[in-house]
Amino acid sequence: MKTLRGLVLVLVTVLALPALPAAAQSSDPAALFVQKLADDTIDLLRSQTRGAARDAQFRKLMGAGMDVEFLGRQVLARYWRTATEAERQQYQTIFRDYMLRTITSRLARFEQEALKVTGTTKGPKDDTIVSSDVVGKGEPIRMDWQVRPMDSGLKIIDVKIEGISMLITTREEFGGIVQQRGMSGLLDAMKNKIEVMKAQSAGAL
Repeated sequence: MKTLRGLVLVLVTVLALPALPAAAQSSDPAALFVQKLADDTIDLLRSQTRGAARDAQFRKLMGAGMDVEFLGRQVLARYWRTATEAERQQYQTIFRDYMLRTITSRLARFEQEALKVTGTTKGPKDDTIVSSDVVGKGEPIRMDWQVRPMDSGLKIIDVKIEGISMLITTREEFGGIVQQRGMSGLLDAMKNKIEVMKAQSAGAL
């Protein structure tokens, strides 16, 4: 699970970055959406909200920014079709908790830089690719956000970090675990990682 955690940590870090003023001048709905999500997240990080209240607000932000159930299905790919209904429900519950725990465990190591939206391009279907740079110490990091209009509004369905797709990388990792250990093995691996993050979070208090 190391690769998945690393990629999600990078995603969470960038979601928590304040957008530079130049990004606010874009009129593209997808670009404004990415900026607002970054602004809302940094506001929460700077607030005094802690514990269950903060978890609840992060869940709300995740729901606003990402369709977590859709992402869960996309990550599992063909194994979603072969999973039982009970396995699907358990997986989606664990997947959501895994993402939340990853977010909260990242806060202790948060380093503030800035997110600068540099443009948008047409993606597949009705998607928009929002290009951005993470700027601060060192060389800028290129981030491309794939934003899709859904029934519940715009949602991020993938992020490419220097050209590497978070969705595809996570799908490959999950698929490898399912091939070797089955769905039960994947569920156990995710639950074990959640317990590790819980312990790390408790030790940091």
